[in-house]
Amino acid sequence: MLTDSATPLPTQPPPLRLCVPNVLASVETARQAVRSYLEGAAISPRAMFRLELVLEESLMNRVWHAFPQGGTHDIELQLSLQPDTLALCVEDEGIAFDPLQAPPRQTAATLAETEPGGLGLLLTRRSALSCAYERRDGRNRFTAILSRQ
Repeated sequence: MLTDSATPLPTQPPPLRLCVPNVLASVETARQAVRSYLEGAAISPRAMFRLELVLEESLMNRVWHAFPQGGTHDIELQLSLQPDTLALCVEDEGIAFDPLQAPPRQTAATLAETEPGGLGLLLTRRSALSCAYERRDGRNRFTAILSRQ
């Protein structure tokens, strides 16, 4: 008699889907939702740090820059948990901006010449295994794949 001794692979939870307004408080709302979603998942502290960095950078750029005309607009997030990776997708209807095509920021020669900000895109690229951007139907869609380790 043949038996199947293969252990079934654990199933992944459905993706976290979240819609937040383009206000600063949404960064903390999204961060807490992500932490709750990942509670109990095997995510290293380093991976959680990288994920929070990419999440914060993605949201802050949209809050500050995506809607120069003002008003309240929705930012949609989706986080999927895969066996070895996390996939974060952020979408909005703001002005077109491909973060992968943005030129790298020039670094200052001295600490005194350094201005705050401007390194988030670089940190996002370095934190993710891969990043992708597309503009479709008037929407920006940025996806970052991060390691769970």
